[in-house]
Amino acid sequence: MKPPLLAQALLMVVAGPGEAEYIAGDLEEEFAVIRESGGRAAARRWYAWQVARSVCALLRLRVRSGELTQVILIASLGVAAPLLLLDRLWRFVYSQIPLKDGLHRAPEFLIFNALCACASAALQGTWAASKSPGSRSRALAMAFAGAMAVLIALWAGAASAPAAYVVTLSLAVPASALLTFAWRKSR
Repeated sequence: MKPPLLAQALLMVVAGPGEAEYIAGDLEEEFAVIRESGGRAAARRWYAWQVARSVCALLRLRVRSGELTQVILIASLGVAAPLLLLDRLWRFVYSQIPLKDGLHRAPEFLIFNALCACASAALQGTWAASKSPGSRSRALAMAFAGAMAVLIALWAGAASAPAAYVVTLSLAVPASALLTFAWRKSR
């Protein structure tokens, strides 16, 4: 029986390549002991709680080391900036069309935005694959930061975005970064 997969992935993202292996090993040892004495459900709850309560401290450690700062900067420049610029472009285009200046965007504009954001995320996945030590953790962090950058960019944009568009971008951007990373690593 293994610990919860989602908690393990979160640990990999926030701990970084240098710390994740050691922390995961310690938690898995304790997980096995708790599973034997308290049962599977208690062990899974304990593991998820330990990861959740460690997130802030681990993120602080990565920010101090400078590694996470680089990932956040690349994600925000690579995903959020193009989305915000495209929002401004579509706002300008709509202002030039009589009686069309409003908050609602045509589906074609939203599809173009999504394709640009996914292409940017794919480039980030390629960058993460080019970094050899701890690149899997870097790719997970890049995907998470990309999803957060999408949400921030959509929140900061002037137009109200349809819920399906927000959900699609929030899932497609990290997926394209991780798929590109996996493809580059397999070559």
